[in-house]
Amino acid sequence: MIRAMLLLAVVVVLMASTRSFLPDTDPAGTHAGVALGFGFLVLAAVQAGNLFAAVRLPRLTGYLLCGLVVGPDVGALLTTQMVSDLRIVSGVAVGLIALSAGSELNLRALRPRLRSVLLISAVALPIALATTTLLAWVLAPRLPFLATFTGAQLWTAALTLGVVFASLSPAVTIAILSETASAGPVSETTLGVVVIADLFVIVLFTVVNALGARVFGTPGAAGELSPFLALAVEVFGSMGVGVLVALALAAAHRYAREHLAILILAVCVTAAEVGSRLHLDSLIICLTAGVLLENALGVGGAAISRALAPAALPIFAVFFALAGARLHLHDLKELWPLALAFALTRGVSLMG
Repeated sequence: MIRAMLLLAVVVVLMASTRSFLPDTDPAGTHAGVALGFGFLVLAAVQAGNLFAAVRLPRLTGYLLCGLVVGPDVGALLTTQMVSDLRIVSGVAVGLIALSAGSELNLRALRPRLRSVLLISAVALPIALATTTLLAWVLAPRLPFLATFTGAQLWTAALTLGVVFASLSPAVTIAILSETASAGPVSETTLGVVVIADLFVIVLFTVVNALGARVFGTPGAAGELSPFLALAVEVFGSMGVGVLVALALAAAHRYAREHLAILILAVCVTAAEVGSRLHLDSLIICLTAGVLLENALGVGGAAISRALAPAALPIFAVFFALAGARLHLHDLKELWPLALAFALTRGVSLMG
């Protein structure tokens, strides 16, 4: 614990000193600034995670608080521009986490619990969606961005919030399962529910978004696909790319096993950058690839886990530290009672 505290202090001092050598006009507007921010965040977040683990608290909490403390709103060791430029790291992390989640889903092992997985998903998500949507509608007068809406606009905006609040996070689930080294029926059921919920939320959000465009009268661009056709292209196109990715990684596992980790990283970088430009979802791409590798192509989750093991800790650390750095304290100061109300409502609904 003392060692982690000393290392964290040294890293913070070095970062503060190094920042003085960057240009005064825009200290993060250079490649050096971005590289510095990434390197610092890896070292600081990992040590913060070790510090929390030493007192038997989740590393995840340490990563988040580290990002908050060094972020623009508190310590300002990371500037707003640094955090923005590091968004590629979040995209790559989502791909790697989705690949890990898919490769951990053995459908044969999950089959005896498939009914439970579907039942939990079919009950928990609608309840969470209904309760958070209703709460958003009730609290609308206290939410500045909803206060002027009435009628259908208010319900549509509340439903949009409800969909976002009801969603589950594969990143958090994988991080917790990885940290606790959990394996067995509870872990498999949880992971199955999270994956199904995420796919359901992607579809539902597109539907609600199309409804919002109609209610708010947002004009579509000339030649733009209808929302439902765009959804089909995004989902099935992403799945198709995921099949190609799975075949490529299976070939790499067979003929270039020692380079599998590099190829996985390259795939996730490509999925994050190119996928967004082609309106494809990197999460679906990598999730599809992971499921196929585990269940159809003979590359088990153990092989993927071994390949990603050296990168897993820094990936989780930076991903969640960036999430903490993006939190704006002035917003939280104004809205924390409402945020707490939504968090408690969502948690109770899912547990119910």
